[in-house]
Amino acid sequence: MAEIPQELWRYEDDLLRFAQYLCRSREDAEDVAHSALLKAAEHSGDFRGEASMRTWLHTIVTNECRMMRRHKTPLSLDRYLDGLTGGDGPAAELPGDRPDPGQLAEEAELRRLALATLVEMPEHYRTALFLKVAMRKSTEEVAQTLGKTIPATKSLLYRARAMMRQGTAPYLERAGRSDT
Repeated sequence: MAEIPQELWRYEDDLLRFAQYLCRSREDAEDVAHSALLKAAEHSGDFRGEASMRTWLHTIVTNECRMMRRHKTPLSLDRYLDGLTGGDGPAAELPGDRPDPGQLAEEAELRRLALATLVEMPEHYRTALFLKVAMRKSTEEVAQTLGKTIPATKSLLYRARAMMRQGTAPYLERAGRSDT
């Protein structure tokens, strides 16, 4: 087993966040992130510098998560929405600690619609949107991570955003807003 160089450890938190998003569970994310760091250490000579180190590591995490998923059963929608009812699902980590109960209810409804939309969104759209919005990657970095061209990535992001607008439209119409 290869020893992980110190320079790779600085990416650990970032890789763990990304893996947790992809894997949907903290335990699986820890396994995937650590496995990705080990693979990166073992194959550090394969890094060509065409993309940033972070992008290369995200690609390894993406592939490790896909490999893990092949051997697991998919999680249900209830798992994702568990946090909205006081559980410990990913939605429990979303901000929403506001004193106004009406505002809390509205935010919970928007989160519920957004999460339901994300869960039902095809994986490649969901991953592209996550990389762009949550990980704050440039379109070029998203394209490199996904192994797609920039125009194809722009199309993916456009469609993912359109799916998100469509999924949250009931809330936005009730709230009197038409933007997202």
